[in-house]
Amino acid sequence: MLFVCLLSISATGICQNVTYPGWLRDSLKRKKLDMKYELNAYMKPAYVQEDLNGDGKPDIAALVIEKATHKKGILLVHNNSSEYYVFGAGTNFGEGSDDFAWAGKWYVYKKKSAYETMFDKKSGDVLGGKEIKLSHPCISVASVEDGAEVSGGLIYWTGKKYRWIHQGE
Repeated sequence: MLFVCLLSISATGICQNVTYPGWLRDSLKRKKLDMKYELNAYMKPAYVQEDLNGDGKPDIAALVIEKATHKKGILLVHNNSSEYYVFGAGTNFGEGSDDFAWAGKWYVYKKKSAYETMFDKKSGDVLGGKEIKLSHPCISVASVEDGAEVSGGLIYWTGKKYRWIHQGE
């Protein structure tokens, strides 16, 4: 197991002890992702394990920072495969952009449906919501104001790729 003590920039200023699964460390080194990204617990939890692609095996999503730019994001590795995905951390993804510094909360979303916020392409005004059926869990990333989620999105596997489902305004 990889044991990492990270100095987090938090209200407490306490050093967080995070133990990452050994297969994540092995995967990062094998793919040479450890050269570009640093595991960093800038939110809690530092990582989540869940079957996100519906193959019956737990995948792992971990918070990372791109070393060159210090942009925040999420690295997702499908268990026991060569597939990995980067959301933020210097890689544009949906309306989340290439830096998830705006995010204040993330977690596994397990509901069977979600409402995607729809916008007018010309004006940017909110048109309403569209229900999306979800066949397996996804990752919720949200900005938070006064303890409440105000906007963000869901990172959802469609069966072929990950898709951003916009939430809030």
